[in-house]
Amino acid sequence: MTRTLNNKQLLLLICTMLAGLALFAIAFFSIGSRGWYSKDSLSLKTSFLDIRGVDVGTRVRIQGMDAGEVVSINAPENPGGPVVLELKIQGTYRKLIRKDAIVSIASEGLLGAKVLELFPGSSSASTIENQDFLASKNNPEFAEILGEVSDMLGKIRKGEGSLGKLTQDSKLYDSLVQLANQSQQTMQAFQQDADALKKMPIVGGYIEDPMQMIVRSNTDMKRKSINSSNIFEAGSAILSPEGKKILDKASEWLIGFPKDSDIVIAGVMAPGVSDRDTLRLRTRQQAETVADYLKNNHAIHKTGWFSRRKVNPIGLGDKSYPGLEATPESESSRIELLVFINRG
Repeated sequence: MTRTLNNKQLLLLICTMLAGLALFAIAFFSIGSRGWYSKDSLSLKTSFLDIRGVDVGTRVRIQGMDAGEVVSINAPENPGGPVVLELKIQGTYRKLIRKDAIVSIASEGLLGAKVLELFPGSSSASTIENQDFLASKNNPEFAEILGEVSDMLGKIRKGEGSLGKLTQDSKLYDSLVQLANQSQQTMQAFQQDADALKKMPIVGGYIEDPMQMIVRSNTDMKRKSINSSNIFEAGSAILSPEGKKILDKASEWLIGFPKDSDIVIAGVMAPGVSDRDTLRLRTRQQAETVADYLKNNHAIHKTGWFSRRKVNPIGLGDKSYPGLEATPESESSRIELLVFINRG
């Protein structure tokens, strides 16, 4: 069943359609121009020898912000001349653009869409004016960079340049290999010298080799562990009053061994408290504090009027060594009193 409209309803329908079309047209042009063409908009010009795909409507950005667009492209007057671009910039950005501003063409996204980047210039320069001509700067295209890389590789293959000579000149290559071998031999010699220094009576005490001091196949090791928290003030190498009493009692245990035995006082700390270098330094300081206290107050190093035995303090940090694993009775941060007794 159809229904006819009277004149009044038909007129209302036509007016509604016209209003809708008008609103659509206004919205379309507003979105298309994005409001750049306000009364205070700024018209500027720049030029490039190659606009590289820039077209009317290409966006203009200032510090990453959409600020305008290309509104006109003027062909060169002579072959090889510059292509002049007319830009329309939103008026609110006028205060950011100076006379020494520079425009460049950049690629945007994976598809390589073009955009104009407008670098505002220095704050000391004067503010831009309408119809001013801006300087331009050409950025290398990705294809150009690939071309330069290809040319460089071609020259290397032909033996041109320093890298090319290296790849083509067998004598130069052999000389470099010989130099590398000599450097390796030199480092080995340094290592041998360092090992020899460790064995010297005076210098050796300052160059620690924890493995050599602790792992001794020709001796029997006796061990006494003391929790660091029981003898040191928190986070330090300072003995607490209670810690001194504990060491006074431990000295009786140390003195009871043969006179020809060696004593090593090793500091150990829980891993993860700090970096390894700091841990090793801190445990060395704690071991030295314990060794000094036991020697000064209990003479554990003296075995007679003139005879002495070695008492070596050493910091192990958080590194584990055979025979020094933490026990259920001891914490991971501790002082190890070690006595090495010669066999036979």
